[in-house]
Amino acid sequence: MPGQSRPKVSHEVQARVFFRDNWLCRWCKVPVVFASTFRLLRELAVEAGGDPSPAYFHRNWSRRSAPLLDQLGAVVDHVEAYSKGGVHGEENFVTACNKCNARKNNRAASDHTRDHPPKAIRGKYGEPVEWDGMVSVFLALAKNGATLTVTERRWASAFKGILAERAPLRPPGNIKQ
Repeated sequence: MPGQSRPKVSHEVQARVFFRDNWLCRWCKVPVVFASTFRLLRELAVEAGGDPSPAYFHRNWSRRSAPLLDQLGAVVDHVEAYSKGGVHGEENFVTACNKCNARKNNRAASDHTRDHPPKAIRGKYGEPVEWDGMVSVFLALAKNGATLTVTERRWASAFKGILAERAPLRPPGNIKQ
């Protein structure tokens, strides 16, 4: 493992990890966002006559060009770093925000959480329950004619598969149980 190049993680596996973790960063517990949603929102804003300069998206997620993605962009992280012998499998993957992923780097999870303990999320209504990383917005924009890259089409397919599997488990929005 150490010294070897890391194999890619499929979109399907990443999508399962994001939904398994409820789109919350494992390390800081904040809700994360799916990056391509912001690319599509930027395009929509420009098409509607908006200013093309707002920093919704940048392909490199730079702080200057896309501060929200730099902070909250969803990534899949290894709990135990692959470069240190960690398994490259779903059981060792967690959802992380871009900042925590960079901050943790290849450190042991225990060292990272000791140095950066997660802060309790204070909110009137508690932890998000139905947060989806803005995937529903991404899929709605894609359905309504947004031009997707090849990679975004793969993401859309992976998300649709996950949502189709989960659909029977969720009651319709307006029916109380």
